[in-house]
Amino acid sequence: MKHTILIILAIVIGQLTKAQEIDLSNKWTDLIESNSEFKDINIGRFNNLDFSNILSNQLRFDNDPFSTYIGIFGPNYRRIDFHLKTSKNNNNYSLTGKSKLGDNVRELKGELKLNKVLLKTQNYITDSLYIGLFDCKFQEPGDRSGDGMFSGVFTVVFYIKDNEIKLFKTSSGDEPNFTNTFVGKWTKNNSEVERRVIFSFHAAGLYERLPFCEEIYTYEDFEDFVIIKEKYKKFGWTNYNPDKTEKSNWWK
Repeated sequence: MKHTILIILAIVIGQLTKAQEIDLSNKWTDLIESNSEFKDINIGRFNNLDFSNILSNQLRFDNDPFSTYIGIFGPNYRRIDFHLKTSKNNNNYSLTGKSKLGDNVRELKGELKLNKVLLKTQNYITDSLYIGLFDCKFQEPGDRSGDGMFSGVFTVVFYIKDNEIKLFKTSSGDEPNFTNTFVGKWTKNNSEVERRVIFSFHAAGLYERLPFCEEIYTYEDFEDFVIIKEKYKKFGWTNYNPDKTEKSNWWK
């Protein structure tokens, strides 16, 4: 009997631990803040600047107001796609767009709020490099039983030129080599069902990988170029090619 109770306790503790690890947004924030080269600064100095051009502009073509993102959903690392646009609303940012999980495409609306900015002074590319952390929530319409809300932390790496915010991203993998990355969760409406969600511009490739997703990756030629493991391709990754930057227009 005692042995049976210990087994049940181990199972329950394991399930609770797994549930606690669904939302990794706090771990993501702690990881970023632990970089000793970046120092916390007053976010009030950014009130008159507009982040919308880097929050949702992937620069696929001139004046493109949208960005497409690719990431993982749930314990099997299912592929999920996003097509998002943001606009400044006072000191917050309104978000609209769509998500695609399998064949399920849903409208999205929400908001991003700048919560923290970190600064690093340097002598390469730009003399001041920043990381912005946004609290992010966006909701599906709610007219289906399976709808829910995404919530988490969205990070951008940027610098300022001519009083405008510019996206920092190099082709040589210079640190920090992430930007426009969301780490959080999806919560089903009127339910305790939650799924881990992490996405960015690219899910794999040269100097491209999603945080906390080491399980899905393997190396191709060298460790800076990662691809999706064969065992996970059946979860939406069959046609994903990190060598190609173009993405299908599924949102139209």
